[in-house]
Amino acid sequence: MLRVQRMRLLAACAVFSTITVTGCTGRPASVASWQSSSDRAIGEALSGLGTARLAIKLETRDRAPHTYTVVTVTDAIESSSKEVSTYQVAQPPDSLHRANKVVGQALDDAVSLMVDVRVALASPGLTAASARGLVARIDALRKKLDDLDSAVTTSPGSVGTS
Repeated sequence: MLRVQRMRLLAACAVFSTITVTGCTGRPASVASWQSSSDRAIGEALSGLGTARLAIKLETRDRAPHTYTVVTVTDAIESSSKEVSTYQVAQPPDSLHRANKVVGQALDDAVSLMVDVRVALASPGLTAASARGLVARIDALRKKLDDLDSAVTTSPGSVGTS
């Protein structure tokens, strides 16, 4: 029993050391670095939402196996979640905390919507109306993310001020 506890403690220390060395240092990123990581994370979310939209279309038109559409959206969620997680552990520039919060919330919204799509696809009951509703939500969020990405890359200080 004591040996198992020691092994767990050593494993926890190894994980903590890895996080400490590779994770957030507590020092703010430069504005350019924050812009680049924001652009990358938003791009990944846009890609995931595009994949989810396509999966809905394929499913409603019976153009792909059901399992394929579910797995495809699941993969998009996993990929987007990794990028979002990496983004959210970084320290933003001191002047962009509000902008970072806005971007982080939009990224969370994107992953949540992808999860909603996967759940709807996995459940036997994706109707034409529910598919239209999900596509409309995806399109609206993609527009929001496109606008946010433009603001992040051209005027990061304006993000979250209106």
